[in-house]
Amino acid sequence: METANHQVETANITKYSKFIALLIGLALIGAGVITYFRSNELARVCTEKTTATVVNMREEFDATSNTEGTRYIYYPVIEYQVGDSTIKSELTSGSNPPLYSINDKIDILYNPNKTSEFIVAGENQSIFWIILCGIGVAFVGVGIFLFVKK
Repeated sequence: METANHQVETANITKYSKFIALLIGLALIGAGVITYFRSNELARVCTEKTTATVVNMREEFDATSNTEGTRYIYYPVIEYQVGDSTIKSELTSGSNPPLYSINDKIDILYNPNKTSEFIVAGENQSIFWIILCGIGVAFVGVGIFLFVKK
């Protein structure tokens, strides 16, 4: 009797795994497509070049890290001038170790119509969406495999 219950539980887990893998894959592909269009839009509208200064470093606890020294992700906070205005913003990507130090200069391109929008000049804007879509395709593939597998 215990073996029959175990088989039913395993069948239910496998049944739901198909849908979960497909949903996760489709969500990642969707996020990748949105990221692609957003980064292309920013690259299109951010046309004015200026130099920003790293003025602070925000650290965020990373609960997924197992290594004691890498438990934080560091996000540079930058300031830049547009006319008489000083704009302070945070880079959207963080790292450990930090890519920048306080007082580092970073060339950026900002949107002249919305000066708070910017991209780091020379930064590859396309890699993140490719990674999201690639992982999404892998999850969809696993989901399809589980559907086909009898």
